[in-house]
Amino acid sequence: MFSKMSLQVRFAVMLIIIFFLSLPVVGAAAYFVLEKNISEDVFEQSKFFLNTMETVRQHVGKVIRPVAQENMPGKFDVRLMSTSFAARGVAERLKEKFPEYSFRHISMNPRNPINRADAFEQTVIQYFGSNRSINEAKGFIDKGGAEYFYVAKPVVSEESCMQCHSQPDTAPKEVVAAYGNTAAFGWQSNQVIASLIVYVPTKLARTHAFKALLTFMGLYASVFFVILFMIDRAIVSGIIKPIRRFAATADEISKGNFGKDFTASGNDEIKTLAEAFGRMKMSIIASMNMIEKYRSKGPK
Repeated sequence: MFSKMSLQVRFAVMLIIIFFLSLPVVGAAAYFVLEKNISEDVFEQSKFFLNTMETVRQHVGKVIRPVAQENMPGKFDVRLMSTSFAARGVAERLKEKFPEYSFRHISMNPRNPINRADAFEQTVIQYFGSNRSINEAKGFIDKGGAEYFYVAKPVVSEESCMQCHSQPDTAPKEVVAAYGNTAAFGWQSNQVIASLIVYVPTKLARTHAFKALLTFMGLYASVFFVILFMIDRAIVSGIIKPIRRFAATADEISKGNFGKDFTASGNDEIKTLAEAFGRMKMSIIASMNMIEKYRSKGPK
């Protein structure tokens, strides 16, 4: 079937076959790059979100709390002195505008039940506790049927934390009155007691990546078919048409019309072929003249 096609059709079919063979390869390569970009994009978002919340905690612990303790000696106001309370408050206000973004200050035995770690988050805290040299964990996770990227950091107790978290007897009475004498006590200094973790949805990043993939594949197809058209025009004008002219000239010469010439423009292989056909034509004419001359003399 392929051998019965014209040269023009053969070239077109071959290029189209190349296109469809290259399409999955190019698509897979593009998808790999975009998938990597998704991870980097959501990781940067997650890291920025987590560092923002961590900065809020540090500001409360190192700036606001000392001032509050100086002005209210012997008292503890969770609204002013609790780092987790401040960070959670900021995160909740942020969540009003970005409802799919979540920040959690998770713990095995928190004072506020909202901070209690779920099964997955417990493994994160245990992981940090068993690997003290690691300061960050990240990855993809499904929550509620949606995919999220999470970044977590360990919370290590400091000496300043012991005032409220060592023993109920030494803790501020306001803390014991508000949370009881069992929650978040028994800490030791330099111990992994909790983790900060943020969840950033990947849906938007994947939607953008899919649109970018479609755009790229559309551009690839467009460029390929433009190139296909240009190659087809070059083949038609530079090869197919000269061959057709040569075939028509050769047909006329075979019928005895020696007034036709093999012509070609340029200085390429087609020109060389035309000159060779021209010499062949002259040889045929010379041979025909010799035969006619021989016939005109007749037998001796």
